[in-house]
Amino acid sequence: MKFLVKNLILLPLAILNFLASIYCFLINNIRNRPGTFWLEKQIQKSQSLKQTITHQSKNKIIKLSLFTPNSICRSRADSFSTKEPETLEWIDDSEDNGVLFDIGANVGLYSLYYACSNKGKVYAFEPSVFNLAILAKNIFENNLQDKIKIITNPLTQENKFANFIFSNIEEGGALSAFGVEYGHDGEIIKKLLTFQTLGLSLDFLLQNKIINDYPNLVKIDVDGIEHLILAGAVQTLKHPSCKTVLIEMNNSIFEQVELATKILLDCGFKLKKKSEFIRKLGNSQIWAKT
Repeated sequence: MKFLVKNLILLPLAILNFLASIYCFLINNIRNRPGTFWLEKQIQKSQSLKQTITHQSKNKIIKLSLFTPNSICRSRADSFSTKEPETLEWIDDSEDNGVLFDIGANVGLYSLYYACSNKGKVYAFEPSVFNLAILAKNIFENNLQDKIKIITNPLTQENKFANFIFSNIEEGGALSAFGVEYGHDGEIIKKLLTFQTLGLSLDFLLQNKIINDYPNLVKIDVDGIEHLILAGAVQTLKHPSCKTVLIEMNNSIFEQVELATKILLDCGFKLKKKSEFIRKLGNSQIWAKT
């Protein structure tokens, strides 16, 4: 019954897709050229879609222009002020001229907000090939290319090649995994795409001066390997410049939370605040040095 209902709901889309295919065939024959002319135009149109969002911070109004080629990106834009209010408040309360490490930047919402607030420089860590194009376009669209640097390698505990697994291959999507077979919930992750790439530790990048700035703030939202990234960033976290960490963890995966908590405590942090908003992927925790 569920299968039948699902197919009935999708039937109009299937009919429209069939009609579009016929239309493409006719257009291509009229133009006497191969390819799907109509489809190409629709892709070009979707890639150019933009949305302006406005957020009232404590002392100013921040406006951002975001590319929204699909429903995921539109949803991220629409929910910017309400989805993670604790993250925006954390940024608003931070000192000016600090350096933010946005680990799991996705399409760059919080990197953009931090940089646009005249807070300081940002290093946006985003290894997803599907998100990188939108992240780069968003940075350029808001004229922040001099304030935000993109790091495309995944972060992990040690330098190594490993499988990068995607359970979502849409722009703006999340739920990927590097070097492990599980997702944010500890369950085996669904593989829609996988390839091998080079993962690096944060300590390696800083100690070898590939990145020259130690962070003042670190935001980590990586769907399940938070503890591995922290394990590869112990010296970075211990550095005097590093004062606060905002991390999203799934509290149901006790072993990972326990490891992450131990690393943060050993590096001199104390839990300052837990988000009151419990989301599907977990809740945010704010840690700070006293």
